[in-house]
Order: sequence, then structure tokens, then C-alpha cells
Amino acid sequence: MVLLTHVLRSLYADGGEDSIAHRWEFQEESPLRGVDRSLFIAMGILALCSLCSTLGLLSFLTYRFIYWQRYYKNSLAQNQYVVLIYNLLLIDLQQAIAFTISLYWVARGSIHSGEVACYLQGWWIQTADPGSGLFVLSIALHTGFVVLRGRQLPFNIFVSCVVGLWMFILLLGFIPVGLYGSNVFVISEANWCWLSPQYEDERLWGHYIWIFLSEFGTIVLYTIMFFYLRRRMQQATMLRRGQQDSLRRLNRVVIYMVIYPLVYLILSLPLAAGRMATARGDSPSKAYFGVAGCLMAFSGAMDVVVYTLTRRHLLLDTEHSTTDHSYGNTDSQWQTNITTNAGSRSRKAFRIGSRLNSKMRRSVPDKDHTSPFEGSTEDIVGKNDMEMSNLHGVYQETTIEISHEPVSVIESEERSARRSG
Repeated sequence: MVLLTHVLRSLYADGGEDSIAHRWEFQEESPLRGVDRSLFIAMGILALCSLCSTLGLLSFLTYRFIYWQRYYKNSLAQNQYVVLIYNLLLIDLQQAIAFTISLYWVARGSIHSGEVACYLQGWWIQTADPGSGLFVLSIALHTGFVVLRGRQLPFNIFVSCVVGLWMFILLLGFIPVGLYGSNVFVISEANWCWLSPQYEDERLWGHYIWIFLSEFGTIVLYTIMFFYLRRRMQQATMLRRGQQDSLRRLNRVVIYMVIYPLVYLILSLPLAAGRMATARGDSPSKAYFGVAGCLMAFSGAMDVVVYTLTRRHLLLDTEHSTTDHSYGNTDSQWQTNITTNAGSRSRKAFRIGSRLNSKMRRSVPDKDHTSPFEGSTEDIVGKNDMEMSNLHGVYQETTIEISHEPVSVIESEERSARRSG
């Protein structure tokens, strides 16, 4: 974080701010002709695709959140991965609306500063660009927590983090408005409405730094997780089969989650590079920003495609990986557990298999035993009926399981200390 701040600061220290102020001039109106008009049309169409797709997926997920009992065993809101993706789609929707306003400018034939459309476009871009990056970073942080700790965050803490992140994103949009009023959003060097180049500190601390922090932060986090899981997979030969399956499921979850920052990095990097060049005083052309804007406008549709392709596997694997913590035990020492399970079979139950053909053994019925279902209307066949007359015996079954599993170093040391003491 400190290193990134120094790098961005150095961009302005080289006379970049004077160059921007010198090259940029305030315009009440910017005509759209030729290539600029074509790029704005493309930007608006791609943004419209993102708007429709994200709105459709958000409607679908909202329906599943409300009526989850019809489709899932557990509440979909308890799946923290899906909740984070849902919030990312909300940011994508906001960004898509901002770039859809480009079609309004095309219909007008020019961009007009001071209009409500200009103000809305500037505010949505100011919050949506860093907001999408911060939610991508939050997905990486959450995935890293699950990988390293083997469990999800407590639900109350998770909800507090999501609400706090939204408040911070909205604050990034309210600060410049509170300082300079609605006139803070003008026709920028990118040819769409955003913060005036005169407010470089607000651009740096309220926009640039959070985008670059999200991009580089996700790269660092997923690099750490890659090497960590690679080492755990190499140790998988020491684990039981159940632990190996759990580790493979967790590895698949990480692969699914890494797609979102990869998409964000590819689509946002051209625009981020253009803004870095602008900070150095070497602003790219409007055509360059038009192409970069088209990529950003399409990010919502890409996130929808990624979720659609990985949804079924993601829901299945996350349900197992976040409830199964057996992969966390990979030390080289081992312990043997012998577990005895004894259970009785109901007198109305019968075996299907080799015992079905064996001789039915009768036993004295338990007169004192009462079934909780005896008074139920579901007892369609009476106890004295012919079909159930030979199935009232109680059978005792004992199962002995012997498992060989690894023991942690700490537990091994505690056992050694007890023996020596």
C-alpha cells in the first residue's frame, strides 16, 4: 500500500499536474463526430448488454435468495461466495448504467457539461470503477481466508464487512461532491463526464489508488494461494481419500474465484494505463479512451458469463469445501482411531441385500416400546396386517471402523509430555 502510494505520488511529482492543467481546457460542449461517435455507439451498446445481463442475473439470484427452500437444502444467502458475486453484479449494473448514457450523448450529437446526465455519469463512474475492483479484492481476501483457515467468516462479521465496504464506496463518490458541489463532474480528457483534471488529489485518493490496489492486491493474493495449494496437493498422498477430495474441491473453488479478478484485470488495465499516462502528463487520445471504455462497459456481461458457466460447480464445491475441514491435517505423524457404532433397526425396517433371502428370525416383540409414528396418519398399513407380521423384530448391528490419519505436531508434543510426566 505504501509502495503503491509512493509510485502514484511520483507520477505527479514530475510535473504531471501542470501538464494536465495546461493541456486540458474546460468545455461546456464536446461534439461527437467520426471515430468518437462510433466509439460512443459501441460503448453504449456494450454497456446495454451488460445492463440487461446483470439485471437479469440479479433478478434470478434475488428470486433464489427469497425462495431458496424450493431449490437448495440450505439458504443461498449463507453461501458467502454467491453473496460477494451478487454485490459485484450490483456494482457492474451501476457501471453499465453510467456507460449507457453514452447513447444519450450520441442522440444529442454532443456531450454537455452541467446537465443531470453528465452529473449522474460522473458520479457512477467515480464509485463504480473502484467499487468493482474492491469487491474483486474482497473475493480474493475471502478465498484466501477459506484456503488458509479452512472455514468461512462468521456470518455477522461477513455481513458487517459487506455493509462497511458499500459505505466506503459511496463515500468515495460523496467526498468530491461535498467539497466542490455538482460542478465537480465535467467533460474529462476521456471525453465522458468525470472528475475535473484540476482535482488531482481527489482523483488519486478517491479513485486511482483503489483501482491499482485491487489489481495488484488480487495478483499477490492468488499467487500466494497458488503456491500454498500446490504444496498441499504435493502432500495429498499422505492424506486419507476424504481429505484428498476435500482439498481438490477447495482447489476448484479457487480456480473459479480467480476468473473474476482475471476478467477485471484484463478489462480495466487499458483504462488504468491511460489514467497513469494522464497522471504523467502524457494523456492518450480520445480514441484510446473510447476503446478502454468499451472494455470497461462490457465487464458486467463478462461477469454474468463467468457465473453462468461456473454456477453449478461453484454451488456444489463451496457447499462441501466450507463445511469439510479435514484437509487441514497434513503432518507426517499418524494416529489410529477405533470407533464402534452400535445401532438398532426399527421393527418395521427390513434389509435389502443378502439378508433378504436369509431365514427370517423371530423375536419377542417389545411391548413397552412405542413408536413416535404410531398415532400418525402415515401408518397406512396396520401393525397386525399380514405384510408387517414378520417384520416386528429388533436387530442389533455393531460396526467397527479403524482409521489411520495424521496427527498435528502440537498434539503429538502434548502426548509426549503426558507420557514423560
